[in-house]
Amino acid sequence: MSSDWPDPLAAPEAARIQTALEQFWPLLADLAELLAAQELLLGVERVAALRSLVLELMLALNGIQRPAGARTLNRYLSRRQREALEKTLITPRPDHDAYVGQAVALVVIYRWYAPQLVDKFGLAYPAETEQEVWQRISRLLPDWPAAITTD
Repeated sequence: MSSDWPDPLAAPEAARIQTALEQFWPLLADLAELLAAQELLLGVERVAALRSLVLELMLALNGIQRPAGARTLNRYLSRRQREALEKTLITPRPDHDAYVGQAVALVVIYRWYAPQLVDKFGLAYPAETEQEVWQRISRLLPDWPAAITTD
């Protein structure tokens, strides 16, 4: 990779991407349990962990692995990618609805990137885990959308 970048860059590793794909859904289930119990302080930590996984997937599709101790991220993402992730930071009030909204936005982004990464790197999409988690979330959070689609 070019030495013009402020961080040492490496190509994404398929095993690392697979792990990120698999970790997303259990983290989302943890978030749902925390929100159902009104554990907002822990919930915000799970949202941040989900955002970190989605960021790793975005960077992988951009052709790089997230640099350890990154000094910048903006240069590695497109304007649209940054805007999509930055929208998941906005919380008018730290409440249940705000964190559900952030989680839904992260699911939309995940579902956009995950299939592309599965195809590009020959990975397995964790469909069974997704279904199990989806059913669990639907039971825990009555305000969770019945379906989330990605255009």
